[in-house]
Amino acid sequence: MDDYVTGTVRQLLCRAKHLTERVPSPPSPALAPLLASCHKKITQITADLQWLLNEPALLLPANQPARFRALRRCVGELDLVETQGIAALERSHDDDLHLNRLLARICAEVNYPLPTPVVSTLSQAYFRIIPGLNLLCVPLSEARFLLHLPDLFHEIAHPLLIPPPTGATFAFQQATAHALLTALDYLGNEARDQGRGRGPEKMTFMLGAWTQSWRSWAVELMCDLFAALTVGPAFAWAHLHLSAKRGHDPFEVPRLVPTSHPPDAARMEAVLRALALIGFQADAGQVQDRWQQFLTAAGFRAEPEYRRCFPSALLEKVCQAAIQGVTAGNCRMAGPTTCDAVFVLLNDAWRAFWRAPDSYDAWELQAVESLRQAA
Repeated sequence: MDDYVTGTVRQLLCRAKHLTERVPSPPSPALAPLLASCHKKITQITADLQWLLNEPALLLPANQPARFRALRRCVGELDLVETQGIAALERSHDDDLHLNRLLARICAEVNYPLPTPVVSTLSQAYFRIIPGLNLLCVPLSEARFLLHLPDLFHEIAHPLLIPPPTGATFAFQQATAHALLTALDYLGNEARDQGRGRGPEKMTFMLGAWTQSWRSWAVELMCDLFAALTVGPAFAWAHLHLSAKRGHDPFEVPRLVPTSHPPDAARMEAVLRALALIGFQADAGQVQDRWQQFLTAAGFRAEPEYRRCFPSALLEKVCQAAIQGVTAGNCRMAGPTTCDAVFVLLNDAWRAFWRAPDSYDAWELQAVESLRQAA
C-alpha cells in the first residue's frame, strides 16, 4: 500500500495548496485572524504530509500502521480547516460580521485576556468553539435572536483552559485543576468505601465512569461558571432554555461509559450557587422556581446515584474555585450594579421574555435591530 499512501499524500498536498489560494484576502478585517489561523494550520499539515512522503523510516513494514494513522490525522485536520475555517471565510454573511462585532464588545466588557475568537454562523448543531482555529460556530439564525447568546460566554472560556498555561490563563487553569482534584479526591474516598463492601457491586463501575468523566466535566462546569460569573442570571436562563428544548434527563449520570458533559441538573445547581455567591440571590431563586416547574412538567426527578455523584458540598467547592480563578485572572465579575451594555441587554431580554412571553418576539425584533445599529 505504499503507492496508495504516496498518491493520497500528493492529492492532499494539492488540496492544501488549493485551500491556501482559495481565499486570498479576508472579506472583512474581523475575519483576518481566522484567515491567518487557517494558513498557519495548512502550513503545519503540509509539513506533516511532506514528512509522510519523504521519511524513509516510514516505508519500513513495521511502521506502516503508524504511517496510516498519521495520514488519517492529516486528513481529519485538513477537513476541519476546509469545512469550518475556509467555509466560514468564503461564505461569510452580514450576520457573521454583526456577531463578530458583538463578541468583540463582550470580550472588552469582561476584560477577556486572549484574542477574541472569530464567529461563524455555519454550525450544524449548537454553539461550539474550535480552539485550533479560534473559531466560534453558532447556528445560522442566531444573530437574529438573543435568548441563547449568553452561551457565547461559555464558549470563550474554553480557550482559557488550553494547556500550557500562560500568564493570561494560569489562574483559571489552576482553579480548574483544583476543582478537578477536589472531585477526584471525593470520588477516591467513595471508591475506598466501596472497596470495604459498603455498597452494591455495580457502584464500583459507576464510580469508575464518574472518575473518568470528571476530567471533562470539570472543564464544562468551569466554562459554565465563567459564563455565569460574567454575564449573570442570563446564562442560567439560557441553560434552562437549552435543557428544556434539547436536553435529556437532567439527572442522568453514567453507569459504565464516561460522558463529556455533566448532567444539566448539576450544571444548573453550580450556576445558581455561583450567582447567589456574587449577589444575585433573588435572580437565582427565580430561576430555581422555573427550573423546578420544568422538572415537574417534564417528569424528571433525581435518583440517589445523582446526588452521590454530585453532592452539594462538592459543587460548592467547584463554585469557589471558579470565583477564585475569574478574580485572579482579572476578568470582570458581574454584579447587581453591572451596567455594561451587552450584559444589560442579555439580562433584559430574559426579563422581557418572562414579563410577556406572548409578545416577546416583537420586543426582541426591536432590540436586535437596535443592537445591530449600535455595533
